[in-house]
Amino acid sequence: MELDNTKTRQSIMDAVISQFNEKGMKFTMDDISRQLHISKKTIYKEFSDKDELFFATVDYGFSAIKQKEAEILSDDSLDLIEKISRVIVCLPDNYKNIDFRRIYQLRDKYPNVYSRVATRIETDWDETEKLLRQAMDEGLLKNVPIPVIKLTIEGAIEKFLSTDTLAETNISYKDALNHMIDAIINGIRAK
Repeated sequence: MELDNTKTRQSIMDAVISQFNEKGMKFTMDDISRQLHISKKTIYKEFSDKDELFFATVDYGFSAIKQKEAEILSDDSLDLIEKISRVIVCLPDNYKNIDFRRIYQLRDKYPNVYSRVATRIETDWDETEKLLRQAMDEGLLKNVPIPVIKLTIEGAIEKFLSTDTLAETNISYKDALNHMIDAIINGIRAK
C-alpha cells in the first residue's frame, strides 16, 4: 500500500510540473485530475491543500537534483572543473523540460513556496564547496573566498527565478545556467 501511495504522490507531483510547464500558475486541481484520470478527492487524499502539494513538489524536485548531483560526483570520467560546473547547474533528466523561467510567478501568489525554492537553492553546498576547495588547492581555480563564489551563483540563480526577464527572451533556463557557470568558472580559473 505504501508503494502505491508513493507512486500516486509522485504521479501527482509530476502532473503539477507538467501543468506548470504548460500553464504557469494558472493550472487548477481539475487540470491535474484530468491529466491523471483521477478524482480531485484522490489528490486531496494525498495532499491536504495546494500549498502542501507545492511544498512537496519543490522538495521532490530538489531531491531529484541531489540524486543527479550524486551521479555527477561519482562520474570518474569528468575532470574536477567539469564536475564543479555540472554540479552547480545540474538538473535531473526528467526536469530538463521544466520552464524554470516561470518560477517568478510563485513569488506573489505563493510566497512561502517561493521562499522554499530560494532556501533550497541556498542549502546543500557541502559537496560543491569541497570540489571548489580541491580545485583551488590543485591550482585549477584562483583562491577566491568560497562564500563569494556561492553568493554570486545563488544571486544569479535567484535572479533568473525571481523575474520574468528570461521568460521574455529566447534564452532557456538551462542555457542561462550554462552561460552563468561558464562566466564564473572562466573568471576564477587559474591561468
